[in-house]
Amino acid sequence: MSDRKRKTKILVIEHEENIRQVLIDILKNNGHKVETADDGLRGVELFEEKEFDLVLTDLGMPEMSGWKVAEKIKSINGRVPVILITGWNIEMDETELRERWVDLVIHKPFEIDQVIKLVKEGIALRERFKAL
Repeated sequence: MSDRKRKTKILVIEHEENIRQVLIDILKNNGHKVETADDGLRGVELFEEKEFDLVLTDLGMPEMSGWKVAEKIKSINGRVPVILITGWNIEMDETELRERWVDLVIHKPFEIDQVIKLVKEGIALRERFKAL
């Protein structure tokens, strides 16, 4: 199967069940394969066990923040883009985000189109990272 036809494997780490379910629905309806974790520790465990093309992680979670999740993910595989999901007003430039191990940010509440657009950007980043 060619890389273009292969479904993108996305890990969604989100502690709020309703937001997690919305993301699952959006991503699956757009042809992606989705696995989820309801906290950062479980998300990192899943990432260690399986291969993913993209990770979406909530910022504000108990026990392990999205910043820490991003750092752990990048230490395991620096070529997998990390998208941070946040309800907080985070204004950081690209350099500051990279220093925190994050590639892209989406703010809650988000629109379906925003999620789709950001995932496409993440997939494009993944292709660039693979070429490095």
